Amino acid sequence: MKRLLNYAGSKWSMAQKIIDLMPAHKSYLEPYGGSLAIFMNKDKCVLETINDIDGRLVNMYEQIRLYPEELAKLCDFTLYSRKEFENALEISSNDLEDARRMLVRCWFSIGGMITRNSFKRNVSWKGPYNTFEWNDVPNRIIEASRRLKDAQIECKDALDLIQENNSKDVLIYADPPYLSKTRTSKQYINEYSVDQHIELLEVLNDHKGYVILSGYDSDIYQKYLEGWYMVKHEVSVGITNLKKKKAEEVIWCNFEPPGQISILEILENR
Repeated sequence: MKRLLNYAGSKWSMAQKIIDLMPAHKSYLEPYGGSLAIFMNKDKCVLETINDIDGRLVNMYEQIRLYPEELAKLCDFTLYSRKEFENALEISSNDLEDARRMLVRCWFSIGGMITRNSFKRNVSWKGPYNTFEWNDVPNRIIEASRRLKDAQIECKDALDLIQENNSKDVLIYADPPYLSKTRTSKQYINEYSVDQHIELLEVLNDHKGYVILSGYDSDIYQKYLEGWYMVKHEVSVGITNLKKKKAEEVIWCNFEPPGQISILEILENR
C-alpha cells in the first residue's frame, strides 16, 4: 500500500526488498513498529504481533483499526497549515483526536521527525507536493484499517516482547533506533544507548526462529552478529531533498538469503 506515515527511519521505499528476504513463517513479530511499512506490505500469516514503546503511536494504530471512517473524516477536514502542526504537539485527552494530531505531526514535519517543531512546506511548484499526499491520507487510513485487523497490538519494551516470543515458529523483523554514532542527528523519541543495542543483539542471537535486522554497519554489530548474513542497499538520507546524501543500509539475517554472503565470509576473505 501507499505510505501511511511520513516517519523518521521508515522503510516504505525498501519494504519489498526486506519482504523478499522473508522465509515462510506462521508467526510474525515486529517489535519496533514505527510506520509499519513492512507489516502493511507483507502477506499476512497465522499470527501477527506489532509493537511500539511510544504510546501515542500505538494509540494511532488502534484508532485506525477501530474507527477508520471517523479518523479519515477528521483528516479530510484538516487543513495543511503551520497552526495545525503546532497545535498537534499537545497530547489530546480524546484518543481519536490525538490519533489525528499524531498523523498531522508525522505528515507536516520535515523528514517525519516529530521530535522537532519544523513545519514542512513547499517553496517550489516542482514539488514534492505535500498537500497532495495529505489529501490522500484518508484513503490510506481506510486501507490500513483492514490490514491492522489481522494483528494484535502491543505497547511494551521490545526486548521483553522478543524474549516472550522466543520460538522457532516466530519470524522477527527488528528495526530499532539506529546507533547514534552511525547517524548525524537525533531522530527518535525513544533512543537506544550502546548498552541497549548490545542487549538487543544478545537477545536476537538467542532467538530460536528467523531474524531480519535493519541498521547501519558498525564494529558493535559486526562483533555480535558474526556469522549472520548481510544484505547492503544504498539509500538517500537527510531531512530535505537538498540535504540528502547517500548512505549504506544493512540488513542482517540469521539465515542464508539466496545469493548473499555472511560477515564471517567477508572477514575470512580480507
